[in-house]
Amino acid sequence: ILYKGKIKKQMKRIEKKIPNLSSFDIVHAHTLFSDGGTAYLLKKKYGLDYIVSVRSADIYAFYKYAIHHRPFIHKVLTNASKVVFISHAYKKQTFDVLPKKVVQAIEHKSLIIPNGIDDKWFETKPRVRTECGKNSLSILFTGSLDTNKNVESVLLLVNQLRNNGVDIKLNVAGDGPLREDVTKKRNQLKLQDVVTLHGNISIERLRTLADQSDIFILPSYKETFGISYVEAMSRGIPIIYTSGEGIDGFFPEGTVGYRTEPTDIDKMIENIKDIAKDYQVMSKRCVSESKRFNWNDIANEYIQLYKNN
Repeated sequence: ILYKGKIKKQMKRIEKKIPNLSSFDIVHAHTLFSDGGTAYLLKKKYGLDYIVSVRSADIYAFYKYAIHHRPFIHKVLTNASKVVFISHAYKKQTFDVLPKKVVQAIEHKSLIIPNGIDDKWFETKPRVRTECGKNSLSILFTGSLDTNKNVESVLLLVNQLRNNGVDIKLNVAGDGPLREDVTKKRNQLKLQDVVTLHGNISIERLRTLADQSDIFILPSYKETFGISYVEAMSRGIPIIYTSGEGIDGFFPEGTVGYRTEPTDIDKMIENIKDIAKDYQVMSKRCVSESKRFNWNDIANEYIQLYKNN
């Protein structure tokens, strides 16, 4: 309701703090609505070119519900020099909800620049992984304990594998509003000796858990990028990820892992079997492919983007 007033107030605040705005070459709006609207106003007044990044809240909250502001946001997109998405899947989802004429206007200037992972993930060399699931299987889940991250499906997966005679362990790193429900579900399935809920832990502790794991799984319903997948890859752990979400699209399927639907337990079991067939090669690929998600290289991508604008 107060959006137009908000971005005008934000522009006035910028003008007050930075009196020589016309001397700048480029503005980077890090969100489409809250920052992009202000960047558009600055362009109209000062002729400043701007780059805009599109985030999940922009499309799934603001664009979805603020229907009366869509024509203005279409102007923000079409007047931007570049439009940045952090994943292929999210770019597709955004294009799916935009009018065709807007997509046609911005497609040529849209690009993917992913997030990076903390340098601590690269500080120590991951152990050499040669096989998976021969005698036992250790699975890692990292994420908020909420409906979207869908740890319940992972518990059902573990229960089915155990019932099939697999010697399995699951480490769950993260906390959230469903912590009590997850604990109850674990206990109902009698998985207390199989599933460990670690809560929020440090990167160093999480890295240790990763080094003790064989496969990483995060079957979120929605995932803008999913930095946890890359963190796991950096330790040589093949991943199971949601089809059409997050990291899907960065690698051909079977390169670093396999895609699944969030509630398809049988597919997840099939994924695990496929990973086990080519485990050592896939593990090595995970390590090598993860290195492209370091912040130094990503920062240089942005610097080149600014220079070439």
